[in-house]
Amino acid sequence: MSKKIVALSCGRKNGNSEILLKEAAMGAAESGVETEIIHAAELNVKPCTNCQACVKEMRSGKPAKCWIKDDLEWIIQKTVIDDCALILGIPIFHARCCGQFMNINDRMLPATMRHPEVLKKTRVGAIITVGGAGSDWTNLGHVTANGFLQHTRVLVDQIQINDAPVPGAVLFDFHKKSLERARQLGRNVAQAMQLPIGEVRYMGEDKPMSCPVCHCDVLQVPDDFPNVVCPVCWIHGKIEMKNNKMQIRWDEFETEHPRFSEYAIKEHGKYIMSLAKKIAGAEKDPSFNQLKKKYSTYGNIIKPDKVTVE
Repeated sequence: MSKKIVALSCGRKNGNSEILLKEAAMGAAESGVETEIIHAAELNVKPCTNCQACVKEMRSGKPAKCWIKDDLEWIIQKTVIDDCALILGIPIFHARCCGQFMNINDRMLPATMRHPEVLKKTRVGAIITVGGAGSDWTNLGHVTANGFLQHTRVLVDQIQINDAPVPGAVLFDFHKKSLERARQLGRNVAQAMQLPIGEVRYMGEDKPMSCPVCHCDVLQVPDDFPNVVCPVCWIHGKIEMKNNKMQIRWDEFETEHPRFSEYAIKEHGKYIMSLAKKIAGAEKDPSFNQLKKKYSTYGNIIKPDKVTVE
């Protein structure tokens, strides 16, 4: 396994999430592990436009590629493809991970399709999310961060740090435990890097109702109780009572093959390709262009008097 960690910082330079990332890097350095830090906020990362270029390339038998010209391809090379452990440092401005991170997340799929070997998850990763308004405003942080990490890494640890409303708030005395917890996360990642991937175990805090893969405690009720599902990994379970306590009996097959496993992503890819073929056939129908014209000419589209262009 790789002896290097890449830390993806999606917040302010030397802001709270980056300070905690650096503390984690210091913890990993105790074991001689090198860390490289990427300042995503200083790079040009545009949002996905759903242009479908990557899907069209796949449909024609070519390697999937995002055709937007910016720094995203370099970030994906370093965080998704290169042989390294990964630690994410992400601020939460409003309930879930910040927009800078979500732009990266939304455009990662072409790389995983070009490099299916990363789906085997032979590397490890961890997550640090930081919010400033208490836990009731940050509970979607790990859910959205795992949507990125779970594609390519085995999760070792994750922490949510709250009450950090201003840059550098984690340096205040009452955040000493947060800094030490981040350092321990780095130690945990370094320790996991020394193990065969099959022996890596989650070392973070867990709850009785947590998903066995992403270890998040956010559940969805797809139909009715007692049936639940993890919205990240799409593992179904059933709530049961044991010794007067609730627990979840998770589906064993889905636990071994969650949404972001090699098996499930390949199955999803087959579905996308079959759907793309159906759409390509429908586009040849004359009525399609008539409907398209109907919607393209409808609507009162408004804009500001002056559009700011960088």
